[in-house]
Amino acid sequence: MASKKNETRGGYDPRNKLNDLTGKEWKFFSKSVFNKHYNKHCQFEKRKQHGGNKPPLMCMDLIRIFTKSGARILDPLMGVGGTLLGASLCEKNGRGRRTALGIEINPKWVEIYKEICSLEGLEEQETIIGDATNKLDEIKDDQFDFVLTDVPYWNMDKLEHTRGASNIQKGNVAASILQNFGSDKLTSKQEWLSTMKKVFEKTLSKLRHKGYCAVFVGDMYRGSQYHLLHAELARELVEAGYVLKANIVWYDVERRLHVYGYPYAYVPSMVHQNILILRKE
Repeated sequence: MASKKNETRGGYDPRNKLNDLTGKEWKFFSKSVFNKHYNKHCQFEKRKQHGGNKPPLMCMDLIRIFTKSGARILDPLMGVGGTLLGASLCEKNGRGRRTALGIEINPKWVEIYKEICSLEGLEEQETIIGDATNKLDEIKDDQFDFVLTDVPYWNMDKLEHTRGASNIQKGNVAASILQNFGSDKLTSKQEWLSTMKKVFEKTLSKLRHKGYCAVFVGDMYRGSQYHLLHAELARELVEAGYVLKANIVWYDVERRLHVYGYPYAYVPSMVHQNILILRKE
């Protein structure tokens, strides 16, 4: 079947059932590493109050890769709404309308999201305030074409300071600041993994057959050990019923470097995150 060609975007194949991308665009977005900088737009100063906000433009790109115009998107852990903003930006940027639903346990982040929509003149997507592990039960199955979310950080009871010799030698420790974005509860890694598995078991039933799921997750160096959280989380999601399709690395080119461990031990300055790509099959 002949493709339809756009002079700037390239040729579009009408057999494409996944998205509205042309072959030229598909090729560009098939890269396993994104080096997109964190564009500080969409009221960044307000969004950065949330420790794990993601660039709405990157969310828009992911939505464009894994959905067609008219699709419905679910974010069960919405935070300040990067996914929902990305859905609205699709239409604003002439890439077709999408609708989205976000679930967030902290009303503060939902209010900030709504304020951003008002200030930016963006369509306000549907939101639900509550615990995703409960609220997902209230949503009908097979309603969404794509799940896009950023998992809350796992935290540890103690976080060793490694920025200088004095802290290492004195053994200074502090409670982790990587809370569940508002929760005071500190959890073990296994508790965190179990909670995430429970959430994604429920999102699986809300996703339509052959729909994709994209999950932002950062690895961590805590104490004296590097934790491959993306690999451990991927294992849990596969056990929950998803099929792992890819791991995209997002290299944030503007991320500031920090000196950890010097001059006693090598500790990486994390400038990347992983985006797990899974599918319901």
